[in-house]
Amino acid sequence: MKRGIRIFSFLPAALVYTFILLAFSAHEVEAQMPASELPPLHAGIDSPGAVIVEQPENPVFFVEGKVDWLLLEISEPRTAWEYTQRGMFMQDEMDDVNAAMADYLHAEELLEEIAERLDDPTLPERLLILHFRLGSIYLNRGSYRDAIHEFELLLEEDPEISGANRHIAEAHVGLGEFGQAYAFFQQELHTSPLSQKTLYEVAMFLLEPEVQLEGVDQEVVAREYLQTYLQEAAFHCDTYPYKILKVDKMARELGGAGGSAALENCL
Repeated sequence: MKRGIRIFSFLPAALVYTFILLAFSAHEVEAQMPASELPPLHAGIDSPGAVIVEQPENPVFFVEGKVDWLLLEISEPRTAWEYTQRGMFMQDEMDDVNAAMADYLHAEELLEEIAERLDDPTLPERLLILHFRLGSIYLNRGSYRDAIHEFELLLEEDPEISGANRHIAEAHVGLGEFGQAYAFFQQELHTSPLSQKTLYEVAMFLLEPEVQLEGVDQEVVAREYLQTYLQEAAFHCDTYPYKILKVDKMARELGGAGGSAALENCL
């Protein structure tokens, strides 16, 4: 199913809200129960008791990004989308990861149940932000297999989504599976070759003493990644300037040219 991506950003006062709208084929929803008993529809994808009829000529937009939970004025979530939104509020604003995790898992259960009712096995993967959030929590908690599963769901839906391959690589590092980690780091760089975060992370990975990759001259490859990082940092300064100093020093120690331009422009 083809879908377009549109990004809208606006700046009220000091806050920036970014919404990613995924264009799905529209659906005509025919209720199997009285309309009064149906929960609110969110793009027609997560309401129990509905039959979905494809209407490709009429695209529907589903808000994939984060919405201010308090502005929604929802007393108690009833759909997967609402549970995901409250979960993000609990995680980001209330710093309650356990409560967020409970909401995310409930959202997943709802999506799987509704997918079965609607005979649409692709539905659970569509709420991309849910899987990204779950995967990140699993990764931070050391539940590496669960993290890999969540990020793989993201890649099934969007093979070029930024960060997913890098997080899978990080999970494999945590499992001590260095060959697989390196493969996923490379895949991330194939998708985003100038990502400073990934260039830095894979270089640090290659220079770890316990990482021994067959057929890879790790110092040479790490030096190339460090130099690419410095070249990119000369135009787009890293959020954390100390990294530029560190990378410049390491690149020179490995026989590289260093990053004079990055140092001059960013420090």
